[in-house]
Amino acid sequence: MTTLLLIDCQKDFHPGGSLPVPNSDEDAERITNFIRQNASSIHRIVATMDSHHPLHIAHPSFWSDGQGNRPNPFTVISMEDIVAGKWIPREDIKPSSREALFIEEEIVAGEGGKMPSDLHSVDDNGNKKLNVKQWCIEYTRRLEAKGRFSLMIWPEHCIVGTEGHNIVPSIVNAMMDWSRQTGGSVEWVLKGQNLLTEMYSALCAEVPVTKDTSF
Repeated sequence: MTTLLLIDCQKDFHPGGSLPVPNSDEDAERITNFIRQNASSIHRIVATMDSHHPLHIAHPSFWSDGQGNRPNPFTVISMEDIVAGKWIPREDIKPSSREALFIEEEIVAGEGGKMPSDLHSVDDNGNKKLNVKQWCIEYTRRLEAKGRFSLMIWPEHCIVGTEGHNIVPSIVNAMMDWSRQTGGSVEWVLKGQNLLTEMYSALCAEVPVTKDTSF
């Protein structure tokens, strides 16, 4: 069985989008031609989509300097910056109604050892509340310890429901024609919706926090 895996072929990563990648239009043309020229030999197409909310940990609106200023895109925020109060995360971040928790403690503990004791508090009604600053300190510590990435602030991109989230038209048209020709259906994999971690990989978050973000 031949599977074609397409990673984040979305408008925001192309010229005119909020986070364009060099030569992405040329890549889209090559992908489109490949699908059309090899449709009968492709048995399966899996396409990932970067899928974010505005208040993501790597977006400017998640942070401020305490004076109302947001970090500019491509600012690097270190663990030391957060500890020192140079950049302060929003404490009013809430999971959507579809998410019971941002963080599953057994996943976080299994990935990086002991959970910080002050990561959660309990309010007067017995509801568990995440200490967002403590999580951001822990997150950047784990991220930096892996030695692959630091926390980079990106322009808002691939926001679910926006034009930039969509697949480039030439590629999606080729995929739909492949579906009509072969009887197959594209398998869509959305990644990046958890606000508190990043998923550069389609398989696993850089710092897994839930079963959905771990491999």
